[in-house]
Amino acid sequence: MISESNEQLGILQTRDAVQMARERGYDLILVAPNAQPPVCRIMDYGKYKYEKSKNTKKPKSAANELKMVRLHPRTGPHDRDILVRHSERFLREGHKVRVVCQFKGRENAYPELGRQQLEAISSALDEISFVEGPINKQGRDMTMMIAPKPGVKPLPKPVKESGKGKKSDEAQAKEDADFAAMQAALAQEAGDEAGENAGVDEEVVDGDTEAVAVGDADIDAAGETDDLSSDEGEETAATTA
Repeated sequence: MISESNEQLGILQTRDAVQMARERGYDLILVAPNAQPPVCRIMDYGKYKYEKSKNTKKPKSAANELKMVRLHPRTGPHDRDILVRHSERFLREGHKVRVVCQFKGRENAYPELGRQQLEAISSALDEISFVEGPINKQGRDMTMMIAPKPGVKPLPKPVKESGKGKKSDEAQAKEDADFAAMQAALAQEAGDEAGENAGVDEEVVDGDTEAVAVGDADIDAAGETDDLSSDEGEETAATTA
């Protein structure tokens, strides 16, 4: 056991060590439980907790985390600009960004539209990023990976002018909400399509449908839906004696 003044007190019975600490107005702290015998120290418990928390290193923020942004081949310039600004924020924070252009219906016959979208984004971010590898199309998705250039720094916090701070915050909040809605809708769409490809039965309602994802303003409100059909079969079990 170690005293409050770092003096070695030798090996004591637990009850004797507790009694000694109480008589001195301190607590008995187990500092090395795996030692043989275990090591205790007489000290103030509050001070012990403070020193322990001070010496504990804060975990580093997740750097180089992969971010993803989604869009359609016919996403309009306004919504694409929102994607560019959010991608820039991710890149300046040290993250890579995977840009996914999701095709649907007859859009798959025009891959050049998706490539134009991805190249427009990479061009807008050219000063702070570079494209890793070629643009790749697999199934309904065309993907581009962009990474931050060395030395890229986070965007400085904007200096709020008198009377304009609230308006600026509201505009940023609206843009963030638009971005979140756009990505959520596209992620949902990607999940639905994955379910179809996996053979999941879904109810299909005939008639016109409106585009769900923000960024599809340029697409016909009628949209394009693939005809889905499912054959119902009967399961039979054969048993042999």
